[in-house]
Amino acid sequence: MAAEQDKEQDSKPEEAEEKKKVAVYRTPLFTKLYATNLRVSPTDVDIRIEFFNEKVKTEEGIVFYSDGVAMLTPEAAKKLYLELKNAIEKYETEKGEIQIKGERQDCEFNDE
Repeated sequence: MAAEQDKEQDSKPEEAEEKKKVAVYRTPLFTKLYATNLRVSPTDVDIRIEFFNEKVKTEEGIVFYSDGVAMLTPEAAKKLYLELKNAIEKYETEKGEIQIKGERQDCEFNDE
């Protein structure tokens, strides 16, 4: 019986380590971007997120104006994915489902 109890105790997951607190300091180069749309492009070494703020309809189609691009390591991109997933779930729980307009989701870029 004691052997069975030891076996049960061994199979219990260890308690998760307490998260370490970190500080964030903003450098003089810190900037903010506001985006109404974006494009994600994986490369062989990183994952790039290009941020768009304006769109203009022209005779040739829709033109987006790019305000910047973030280049993330695959690990940072995965962390961003997990953090966004949690933030969106929390937002939708509090405020309702976020609807994405077709024109934002179904974009085919000329350089793809």
